[in-house]
Amino acid sequence: MGMAPGGIVKVWLGAGCLGYKEIGRYQAEVDPRGPYGGKSNGKYVPIEPENKAYVEKHGIPYGTW
Repeated sequence: MGMAPGGIVKVWLGAGCLGYKEIGRYQAEVDPRGPYGGKSNGKYVPIEPENKAYVEKHGIPYGTW
């Protein structure tokens, strides 16, 4: 499974020696209720100071998701 900017998700099926074949491509949609299913008045939980400092210094670690 691979994710790309813009809410695109692609799914591949395969094995090491057989290669991979794309079996699906999907487009995510924004949930109109907002974060936490509408239970947070449209606000996200504030980021912890040490996490904020890391992201400001190194950027968002997309490769680890």
